[in-house]
Amino acid sequence: MTYRVPYSAAQPDSFTSVPASYTGQLLRHVADINELKITLLAFHLLSRSREYPGFVAHQDLVLKAASLLGVDEAATNAGAEAAVQRGVLLVHHFAGKGAVGTVYFANIETDAQAIEQFKRTGASENGSGTVRSSNIFELYERNIGIVTPIIAEELKDAQRTYPAEWIEDAFREAVTAQKQNWKYISRILERWRVEGRGSGTHRSGAVPDDPDKYVKGRYGRVVKR
Repeated sequence: MTYRVPYSAAQPDSFTSVPASYTGQLLRHVADINELKITLLAFHLLSRSREYPGFVAHQDLVLKAASLLGVDEAATNAGAEAAVQRGVLLVHHFAGKGAVGTVYFANIETDAQAIEQFKRTGASENGSGTVRSSNIFELYERNIGIVTPIIAEELKDAQRTYPAEWIEDAFREAVTAQKQNWKYISRILERWRVEGRGSGTHRSGAVPDDPDKYVKGRYGRVVKR
């Protein structure tokens, strides 16, 4: 007899991002159900992380696995280790500043530099020695409203691309113009990226245009050269 779990239809903004390379290349090789459960749970938690690079603490993974999946700590540890061995997740063990623990990252090429910085400093790119919520999310919630999962992905992309000072100034400009919406703010940032900020001797240098921006970014799976 098949056991059916009650399921509510998903809302448009309630999906979890899973790398296409995982479903297209690696999923067929996953035979252990715990590895699959823990990997998908990790993707779920990582997609909701407000840090850049996104990470999930081992203890959070254990607690969520128990409460959401009914998976005990030993099985969670084994599933996470299998995902690390497969190269899907990256693991970092840290000790210092009164904290000891383990965190997991998605093994994403475009995040490699930020992940290495985290390993060296113990902080996200916007952190100051300790992990804290990313400033761009705080700015969005204070000035626009609730961050949905879809908007969260766009905010993470912006955080990867633009200096923190630019992001804060773009929000300030939008508030001054009484146009508190992300589309307006993202256009400001894109203009500054292409043209630079200011003009003449006070012009700030534009962020160099990356020809692989759309090939390697979140839309890389659908964009061809």
